[in-house]
Amino acid sequence: MVIAMVTIVIFAFPAFTSSLQLDFASVRSGQWWLVLSGHLTHYDGQHLFWDLLMFVVLGAVCERQNRKLFGVFLVIMATIVSLTVMFACNGISEYRGLSGIDTGLFAWLTLTQLRSSLAGRDRYFAAFWATSGLLLIGKLGFEMITGDILFVQADGFKPMLESHLSGAAVGALVALAIPTRGDDS
Repeated sequence: MVIAMVTIVIFAFPAFTSSLQLDFASVRSGQWWLVLSGHLTHYDGQHLFWDLLMFVVLGAVCERQNRKLFGVFLVIMATIVSLTVMFACNGISEYRGLSGIDTGLFAWLTLTQLRSSLAGRDRYFAAFWATSGLLLIGKLGFEMITGDILFVQADGFKPMLESHLSGAAVGALVALAIPTRGDDS
């Protein structure tokens, strides 16, 4: 909730937004905190709404499941998403938004729940979570093929599929790194 409130305050003051966005040249000149703060900035109200809706819901569930490591994983995820965009996306100089982290949280939640359902031999929930994972893969495939994103109209900015892919990869790795209930490890 703290991150959500800070994100709303930043959005309310456009000077904050432009000074805290992930600006690649500024990071290269030593303003390393932009790697994290860029996720708190957004291009418009619709971008903010969808990113925060997903972040608050998914973040609350993931944090509840793993309070001790949630903050650490969130910082790692934010850093990897930012660095992926910074080094993999030629032709852009800035990045804003939580969508890469949202995708990572969705992958984390889905894979964690799938593993838990399988460990508990709950076939119905395992099927539900496997379907959720397949829908995420389908969404990412759609974005790769079309170059467009679902849920948000990207009129004022270029969507960064790389942020979604890296977020999903980090989220999946986090889910695999954490033992689930029923694991012998």
